[in-house]
Amino acid sequence: MLSYFALITLVKLSGLLIPFIWFLWISNRRWRYWGTLAIVALFIVSYINTYFNLPDLAYPSLIDGWLLWLIGGFVVVAVLRRFVFNPNAVKERAVNEDNYFSRLMRSFGLTIGWVGRLIGAAVAAVIAVVILSSVASVVTTMNPKPAVNSIKVDMNNSTDGAPMPVIKNSAETPVVNAPQTVSTDMNNSLNSFKNSNVYDLNHMRVQMYNGKMVYVAPVEFSGGFWRYIHYQKVPGYFMTNATDKNADPKFVAKSMRYTPSAYFNRDADRRINAYSMGYTMVGSTSQLEVDNNGTPYYVRTLAKPISYFNRNYDFKHYKVAVLNTINGKVKVYSPIKVPKFVDVAATPELVEKEVSMFGRYRHGFWNATSFGGHNDVMKPTQAGTEGGDTLTPYAYKGRIYYFTGMTSVNSHQSSILGYSFVDARTNTLHYYREHGNVMTPERAISYAQQDINPQNYKGTLPLLYRINGNPTWVVSMLDRDNNSFMKFVYLLADGNNQSGTYAVGDDAQSTLEIFQQRVGAKTGTTTEPKVTGKTISGTVERVVKPDDKQILFILKGDSHVYRMDTSAKTFQPIDQFIQAGDKVSFKATASDKNQLATANVGLETYKNQSIKTQK
Repeated sequence: MLSYFALITLVKLSGLLIPFIWFLWISNRRWRYWGTLAIVALFIVSYINTYFNLPDLAYPSLIDGWLLWLIGGFVVVAVLRRFVFNPNAVKERAVNEDNYFSRLMRSFGLTIGWVGRLIGAAVAAVIAVVILSSVASVVTTMNPKPAVNSIKVDMNNSTDGAPMPVIKNSAETPVVNAPQTVSTDMNNSLNSFKNSNVYDLNHMRVQMYNGKMVYVAPVEFSGGFWRYIHYQKVPGYFMTNATDKNADPKFVAKSMRYTPSAYFNRDADRRINAYSMGYTMVGSTSQLEVDNNGTPYYVRTLAKPISYFNRNYDFKHYKVAVLNTINGKVKVYSPIKVPKFVDVAATPELVEKEVSMFGRYRHGFWNATSFGGHNDVMKPTQAGTEGGDTLTPYAYKGRIYYFTGMTSVNSHQSSILGYSFVDARTNTLHYYREHGNVMTPERAISYAQQDINPQNYKGTLPLLYRINGNPTWVVSMLDRDNNSFMKFVYLLADGNNQSGTYAVGDDAQSTLEIFQQRVGAKTGTTTEPKVTGKTISGTVERVVKPDDKQILFILKGDSHVYRMDTSAKTFQPIDQFIQAGDKVSFKATASDKNQLATANVGLETYKNQSIKTQK
């Protein structure tokens, strides 16, 4: 791999080739010797810098460096030719040291000789390159259209075909666990392997594994260089189900020698950088993905700019680097040839920039300024978990999508204009226009925290679902101190939720059942139960305690939601220990339509055969 960095260094310094040939032509033997030594020393220093700092290898950056060395080299050789190698060099120096500028500088106590002129010329070369870079920066800012045109966009005038999970019954609860909670659970499981105190978990990624959405987090070295020298490899990675709240992180023992926390040639980012000539490595570091056999790979997106002057990303012509963590082999793929196990070929950082440019500049730069008409100018919402808090991962039909709502750039508006779903594998942006009055995820979190949440939990990971045709935000409520999951909030997403329809619960399924009852009560579609006056018996399937005044439960094979009033005089303390699997019997009466349940339990008739101490 060292030869790759030698080649990269030669490319960076190739701008000195013509000036150096000129220098060899005009100089004497002694100067040629020292000049050659200077070039060798410069190569060594540049090689070390390239190897350890991993500079951007996109063509504009390489051209900037090439021009700097070319112009600087010509200036240096030109100064040497005039003031050193010229037969009249002494006379030239005397004449030049007696000009107006030299006399002016001497009045300040400064003497400008040929060395000073050499330094000044080098500074002028740097200024020239800075001017070119500034021009490129202006062009990049004011000409975003080519980058926007490179985005693969699928425009839709409605949300009918959106890859948004649709929930029709209580058995469908594809809620994604908050990454903060998963990270806490994984860190609490670090003692699953030997010498766990020398390792850490720094990042994780969602992917599909055997048809299920999972979080994968690699174990990384913690403690610096000497611990790496001692252990040389990390023992494996953690994996956990992304949609099961009760899932425990599973440690997978797969020794990995090539990781981002390793050093020298075993640094995963360094190995990928050696194969990224002409491209920029997107994101702060490589991300782990595993194939269906559990073999771990590090994956990183490589993007290239539109041109030298327009340095916006070309969102169509990018590459994907895949590193085998066991043998260190790196393969670079075009988007259409990425291995099947790679679910996130387009990194969230690339997708975030893509979505932002699509929303703001798809009608051009001037339209998005105060001079333009602001026609269809949008911005992504800021309530996600990836891509700078912009994106939220969704699993839909075996694919990972990065989702964000698009809202107005006007800060006074808090409704959704549409949705962007980006296929993380193909980088296709699917946009769906929202015609309804749907609140933003930021507003949903604020509503859940301020108006619903009495325990002062923090809301995170707002996910948008269609529940019985109604757009609904599902917000995970976490403990502010340790990120432990505490509650789900299902919130009807109509505008600012003026109807006040929401449900709070401990698990996704029971909370969904309560929410559906409340939505039915608001719309008047709740069916009047036909259980009045007769004895009901069965096995408890689910139990939820929405507050201190009631207990709700459902029976297997029974569509009704039953309610026990814990504030009633006939409520016995032993009754609160009802749980799934208990065999119960009771008489029930119909409830009012504005309640969460469809039937009230007659506490005088309630019996729980599974609790032996009950009378």
